[in-house]
Amino acid sequence: MTPSFHLFRGSGPLSASHLTRNGDDPLRDPAGYIASKELAQAVNVALAIGRPLLVTGEPGTGKTELAYRIAAEISDGEVLRFDTKSSSQAVDLFYQFDSVGQFAQVQLDVARKLEPSPAIQFLRIQAFGKAILRTLPPETVRRTFGLDEGSAEPRRSVVLVDELDKAPRDFPNDLLNQIANLEFSIPEIRCDTPVKANREFAPFVLITSNSEKQLPDAFLRRCVYHHIEFPRDRAQLARILGGRLGGLSLNGPVLEPLMDWFLEAREKLSLEKRPSTSELLDWMRALGRAGLGSESNLKDAPSKELVRQTLGCLFKTQRDLESGSGHWERR
Repeated sequence: MTPSFHLFRGSGPLSASHLTRNGDDPLRDPAGYIASKELAQAVNVALAIGRPLLVTGEPGTGKTELAYRIAAEISDGEVLRFDTKSSSQAVDLFYQFDSVGQFAQVQLDVARKLEPSPAIQFLRIQAFGKAILRTLPPETVRRTFGLDEGSAEPRRSVVLVDELDKAPRDFPNDLLNQIANLEFSIPEIRCDTPVKANREFAPFVLITSNSEKQLPDAFLRRCVYHHIEFPRDRAQLARILGGRLGGLSLNGPVLEPLMDWFLEAREKLSLEKRPSTSELLDWMRALGRAGLGSESNLKDAPSKELVRQTLGCLFKTQRDLESGSGHWERR
C-alpha cells in the first residue's frame, strides 16, 4: 500500500505524548507552531521522495522550530540537532573522537602502569550517527560499537542541521554524500565495517540556512527547497500570534493597533535589520508580562511609555532603535 502523501499537517493539536521544549514555554511548544500550506507541502514532498529539506529565510522566521513540529508529528518529538560551525566536517555529523584526550590518557595510564583506557571512552556519537543507530536493534549496535544507542523498536528520527551557511565551502556536498549512504564507520575504535541504517526508518533531515552565502548547485540539486517568507497575510500573522501567545492577556483592543504599528514600522522604516516573527513574539510577551492588557489604553502616557521601553525586543541596533522609537512617538 502506498503511504499517505500528507503525513505532515504543520498546525493543529498534537497528541498528549508529544514532547514540549523548555517546560511550559508556549514559544517553544511545537503544538503552537503554525506552518503555511506551502511549507507543510514542502515537508510532505521531502518525506515522500526521501530527500533532505533545505529551508531558508530571515533569522527568526521559525526555521529551527519547524524541526520540532515535524518531530512531534512523525517521530517521538525528539530532534537530533547538529549546529554547524566554521570548522565543521561531514564526519562530525556522525561522531566525534577526542584524539587529544585519548593521547593524554594513554600517557597517564603508562605513568601509572595501568591498562590502556578503551578507545570507546573518547567517542561521542553525533546527530546523524544516532539517527542511523536508532534504526537498528540494540543488540546490533552493542555488537558493532559496544554502545547502547539502538532502539528497542527501530524508529525514524528527525535530524536538524542548523545554519548550514556557517560551514566551510566543501561541507554541503560532503554532507549529502554521507547522508545518502546512510552508513558510517569509526576507524578510531577499529570499527572499519560500515554500519548501515535500516532504510525503512531512514531519518528525515531538515537543513536550515540564513542565505548568507551561495550554496553549491550540486547540493541544491539533491534537496527539496522552501523559503519561509515573513507572513504577508495579516491573518496568518494573527494565527501565529494566537498559537504562541494564548496564555497572555493581550488581545483585540490592544493587539490589533500594536500589530498594525509593527507591520507599518517593518515596511516603511529604513532599518538595518527588520524585526522578524520571533522578535514580534518576544515583544508581545514582554508587554504582556509588563502589565499591558486588553483594558489598557495605548494613548495613556504610562502605556505609551511602556511600549517605548520594550522596543529593544524589536530593534537591534542603536540607529534602528532610535528610528523605531521616533516612529512610535509619531503614531
